[in-house]
Amino acid sequence: MAIGPASVTEPTEEVDTGRLEDASPRRVLMIVLAIVAATEIVPFHYSFISMSVRLIGPDFPSAGSQLAWLNTLYALVGGVAVPVAGKLSDMVGKKRVILVCLLLSTIGSAVDALTHSWTVLLVGRALQGLAFPVLAISYGLIRDLVPRRMVAVAIAVAGGGTGVGAVLGPLAGGALTDHYSWRSLFWFCTLYSVVTGLLMLLLVPETRLRVRSRLDYLGTVLLGAGIALVLVYLSRGSDWGWGRGTSLAWLIGGLVLLVLFYAWETRAPDPIMSPALLRSSRLGSLLVWAFLLNVCTQGLSYLLGYLAEGPGGAQGEALKQQVAVGAAQQAAQQSGAPLASIQQFFTVHGELPGLNLTLFQFTVRILLVMSVLYVLVAPLTGWSATRFGLRLPAAACAFFFGLGSLLLYYFHGSTLQLALCALPLGVGAGIFLGTVPNMLIEAVPQEQQGAGAGMYGVFGSFGSATATAVAAAVMAAHPLVLHVSTPGHESDTKLQSGALAQLSTETAYTRLFLIFAGVALVGLVVGLLMRQYRKPATGGLQS
Repeated sequence: MAIGPASVTEPTEEVDTGRLEDASPRRVLMIVLAIVAATEIVPFHYSFISMSVRLIGPDFPSAGSQLAWLNTLYALVGGVAVPVAGKLSDMVGKKRVILVCLLLSTIGSAVDALTHSWTVLLVGRALQGLAFPVLAISYGLIRDLVPRRMVAVAIAVAGGGTGVGAVLGPLAGGALTDHYSWRSLFWFCTLYSVVTGLLMLLLVPETRLRVRSRLDYLGTVLLGAGIALVLVYLSRGSDWGWGRGTSLAWLIGGLVLLVLFYAWETRAPDPIMSPALLRSSRLGSLLVWAFLLNVCTQGLSYLLGYLAEGPGGAQGEALKQQVAVGAAQQAAQQSGAPLASIQQFFTVHGELPGLNLTLFQFTVRILLVMSVLYVLVAPLTGWSATRFGLRLPAAACAFFFGLGSLLLYYFHGSTLQLALCALPLGVGAGIFLGTVPNMLIEAVPQEQQGAGAGMYGVFGSFGSATATAVAAAVMAAHPLVLHVSTPGHESDTKLQSGALAQLSTETAYTRLFLIFAGVALVGLVVGLLMRQYRKPATGGLQS
């Protein structure tokens, strides 16, 4: 006999969500795996675009320097969509919202696979960004369906699963781009979303939990616009100039809208984010800690990729020599002097620390080991949380990120060094992926799980964007330098355009590793101060 959805108006200790307490372990496993498989599309979206931008560019010459918007737009739409989709999932059902998000992102992938228009390509990429809420909402769906005793471990498994996608993405993408065009990456995303969407539809039941509420349209507009403006500033500020008036206008405008959003939410009859929930010390400490650790994860991932794939050693020296010769040739043409007589006066200063690895080599030699650690450590974190709480894992997570950052500060001159230093980062990432969703479940009442996930999604997006902005700013401040030394004249010119514009010196990397070590230290202190997470995790029973 069909049972209607449970309606919720007041927080209760236990709500009928359709929890499968009597289900067999096999069925529970199939449900969790189906949900995890659906979330993997997000790391595929990230990794595929990062590796295909250089291939997409020649097919869209009108895009020029705007190719970066392929990543910016995805993060922008995803960051705005998470809180709205989270709220809707509480109102109409989490499975239903996940399927809609997958459908829209599938359409976006198909559009990008077919289009020859730059504008349409951006529209498709924006639609792909609507898959981002699937990650946040999936944790709430698992919480509603999985037997209470298994929630912490199941949530940790789901969190660790994203590490698998982060590694499979480069492997699959490398194989596809080696044999087909960049469009094959979007076709892969299309087919993958269709298959995993069908698995969700057939294997995963819908939660019965519903919240009687209306969508806060004004709050949605204020929040979405505020998040969008801040993310645009963080994503594009390095190119536009952090302190320029037009650039700062995005940041100031976004902050003003977010303040107005909070003021409105204190008076709105059905707020999209409960101000009382935001003010709670349990959720507030989680959001601060998660912001700091998102800075570490995104920033260190960014640096590892650049170090591994960037030119260094003999290849780096050859590139520097090529730029010096090019500058000398230009000077010879302007002055009419023979190239051989002036070439000696042009040199490029600065050490390039890259390891010259291909994307496939980087994935197999470094990321693959990290992904194994993700998958092993995340469930262990969930298991330990049910016995010892989440405070110590939170502190341990920050400790391992700080340790990895300090090791990379001293040792990053070879593939072996990079792989060994990445081990504590893999442990830290596994703890992070197993801890955050469980902390969110312990911090938020069941009937506000979607809204709470939306809050975390906003802070996580800000953390990731901040990390990228900091890394880009520091790397831009330490470029290679063209040194010209002629009799009676010496000059230095920073190479901020041309072939080496995106290549930074050793100094940039060492400073960034210290910065992220400092961020991890702050995260360690915040984790140790989390008194609310000292008790064993309950799978959300205490919320």
